[in-house]
Amino acid sequence: MNILVVDDEERIRSVFVKIMQRDGFHVIEAANVADAYELLLENPVDLILLDINMMDVDGTVLYEIAQIFCEKSKIIITSVYPLEDQKRLIRGAADYYDKSDSLQVLIRKVNRLNQI
Repeated sequence: MNILVVDDEERIRSVFVKIMQRDGFHVIEAANVADAYELLLENPVDLILLDINMMDVDGTVLYEIAQIFCEKSKIIITSVYPLEDQKRLIRGAADYYDKSDSLQVLIRKVNRLNQI
């Protein structure tokens, strides 16, 4: 499975990349929506771990782009917002992850989507 991690916080990106690589996934990363868009044009991606609240352009924009151009890519919203707020802000994602939860929760969500 190819995973794109999109988060403007380098520390969070780094942790997500390390745990996903440790579990055997191929991972690329982007610090903002523009870089993520470029990577999506150049790389087949099965799953996107997408932050909502980013500096220049928020994750809702990339979500809309991915829905159009990467229909087969699944998206897990990763945010500090509570899950209900995430679901309200971005409807229809494959799953949602509250960054205050343990990383094991995120790993379970990724592995579940990898089985589908």
